[in-house]
Amino acid sequence: MEKDSKLNLILTSFLSLVLGITLTVSTEELLISVNYVLVCIFAITGLIQILNFLINKKYRNNNYTGLLLGTVFIWLAIFIYIYYTMIIIILPIILSLYSVIMGVILLIKYFNIKSATKTNYKRYLLLSFISFILSIILITRPRFTIYTYFKITGIYIIFIAIANLFEGITLKGEKNIND
Repeated sequence: MEKDSKLNLILTSFLSLVLGITLTVSTEELLISVNYVLVCIFAITGLIQILNFLINKKYRNNNYTGLLLGTVFIWLAIFIYIYYTMIIIILPIILSLYSVIMGVILLIKYFNIKSATKTNYKRYLLLSFISFILSIILITRPRFTIYTYFKITGIYIIFIAIANLFEGITLKGEKNIND
């Protein structure tokens, strides 16, 4: 495994671990803060896109992508600011979709590692199974509060981060599968 790839895997795992811990201990204040941060990010991105469109006079080349993206980002900022509670209702669906995608990625990773090396990383198979179960729980149990979703997702992300961190530390001399 290349030195940069190993370092990226370890850093990504560490940041995922921090995200998992943050989600596990999340409170209402954190959720409100994240909402305001998202509003600011979308609003600033929208303004930058529109200003870039106007300053670079992209309308002369019939390129209205910056104007369109800027308008959509500003609309998203307003939407998230006004309909904050609706985002909370939709969030479990988004987390469920994320969980399904991660389950498939982990399953693919398990089969790739199993066929490429003699080592058997059953933790990826287990994490994939947990991911699919988590996805089903998130989509079928709407009575849970958003904080319960955060805690479940946070614990799940912690497990994934630890598995990836362990892989980054133990794969010193092995060749990268993607090479």
